[in-house]
Amino acid sequence: MLRFEVHQLQLAGKHYLLLPKLNSLQIGILTRRFSEIGSVRKGTALAVVSSDGTIMVSDEGLCWSSFDPSDAVLPAVPAILACPKEEASLETVKRKYFVEFRGKEGVVSRILPRLESSTRWRRLRASGGCALAPDEHAVLSFLLKRAVKDCEMVTDFHVEGSTPVVFGRRRYFDSWLDSVKAVSTLRVIDEGGLRNSYLPGDGKIGPTSAISRLDWLGLFAELGEWCPFKPV
Repeated sequence: MLRFEVHQLQLAGKHYLLLPKLNSLQIGILTRRFSEIGSVRKGTALAVVSSDGTIMVSDEGLCWSSFDPSDAVLPAVPAILACPKEEASLETVKRKYFVEFRGKEGVVSRILPRLESSTRWRRLRASGGCALAPDEHAVLSFLLKRAVKDCEMVTDFHVEGSTPVVFGRRRYFDSWLDSVKAVSTLRVIDEGGLRNSYLPGDGKIGPTSAISRLDWLGLFAELGEWCPFKPV
């Protein structure tokens, strides 16, 4: 099972911490922690306003601020990790990581990563970085292994049929990889190989073959401390 480790990075002038997905008990712990620091606001994300500035935390497991939020957030992590898992339906837990829709060739998934999306996806490619969290890497690998055809990925290496693309001053390729190569090269935060592949900018993966409920339950059990939800 995956153990939580702190991952943080700076991107476009902001500081980011990757946290576990957060359930209601864990949000309560962070709320109490933040109340010791400054004025707490609750909306689409939990916010604390202090003399240093504002820190935001979403229940998707992303913390961001204009300054380093480590001193404010990390002391709460042991209590967060000690929380029991919250029971939720399998579909609810799946939607923490991706949404499914039916395409012409079968079920396609659009991944919902903490940072690897939208304009931040482009900035990460331009910087040569990667912010795919370990649990996101596990979920994406799980889906890639069940792809029914070659997978469209962005790569930093050329394969037959690749199309060059440039982000910032860095050259990548729009490539189609078989599932084995896609999984073996898929990059995760704070790691990287000689050949790396990345989630495409639109976040879409698939189509995939049928996946049993038992396999889904096994996947989410393996996410360990990164996923505080128990599918029922």
